[in-house]
Amino acid sequence: MRAGGCRCTVLAALALIAGAASARPDVPWDGAYLGANFGEASNSTCNTWSLNGAGSDNRVCSSNGAFVGGVQVGENFQYKRFVWGIGADLDFESAKNLSQSLKYSGTQPPPGTYEYSSKQNPGGFAIVAPRIGYGGDTWFPYLRAGAIIAEGSHDSALAYTPAGATKSTASFSGGKDFTAAGWVAGGGVELGLNGAWSITAEYLHANLGKGSDSTSACSGVAPACAPFSGTSFDNSHQGFSANIFRVGITYWFRYW
Repeated sequence: MRAGGCRCTVLAALALIAGAASARPDVPWDGAYLGANFGEASNSTCNTWSLNGAGSDNRVCSSNGAFVGGVQVGENFQYKRFVWGIGADLDFESAKNLSQSLKYSGTQPPPGTYEYSSKQNPGGFAIVAPRIGYGGDTWFPYLRAGAIIAEGSHDSALAYTPAGATKSTASFSGGKDFTAAGWVAGGGVELGLNGAWSITAEYLHANLGKGSDSTSACSGVAPACAPFSGTSFDNSHQGFSANIFRVGITYWFRYW
C-alpha cells in the first residue's frame, strides 16, 4: 500500500475511535498535557564535493524515510472556541548514512578509490512551536510553526584507498552536512477520548537550511598525506528538509 493510503487509513481509524469528552465542556482544550508520538520523516538532502585535480564536482542527492518517535509536552489556553498554546517535542530519528565511490586513474591526485560519506538525516530533534486552532467539543484542528533543533549533523568525510589496496590510508574531513537549527511548520487535528486522553495526527515540514561549505587538507600520518600536497577536499551542502507525519496519544492534567 502506498504511504499516502496508509496515512489516510490511520486518520480514518483515529476518527472512528474518538469518543465524547466527559468533563469541562466549556474549555475542553485548556490546560497542560504530556504525551508520546511516533511516525515517519521523509528526508531530502543534497551535497556537492570535489577533490582538486580529480575532475568535475560530484553532486549527491538523496531521499529516504526514517522512523521517528518521542514525547511532547505543553500547555493550551482556551477562550470560547479560540485555542492557543506552546508545545515542545523531543524525538529520536533513525539516522542513515549515504556513501559514493569515485575511482580515479590519473596522476594527481594519486590513483585509487575515493569514498565519500555523509549523514542523510539527524539522529534526533527538538521542536519548540506555538499552535493555534479551533476548540470543538471533542476535536481540535490547529496550525503550528516554530523552531527545530537537530542532533547529529555530523561532518562529511572522504577516505582514500590506493589502487590495488583494500584499506584506506588517508582521509579528509568535511563541513557539517546540515545546520543544527531551522524552522518547522504544519498542522494537525486532536480528538478527545473518554476521560483525560486524546489522540493526535500531525504533519510538519522541517527545514534545516544550508550546511557549512568547507575546504580541508588531508588528515593522517605524513607519509600517507604526502601525495596530497596542495590537494584539498571541497564541500558544498545545499540543505536538508523533511516531511514529518506523526500520530500520538496525550494525557491532559486538568482532565476533560
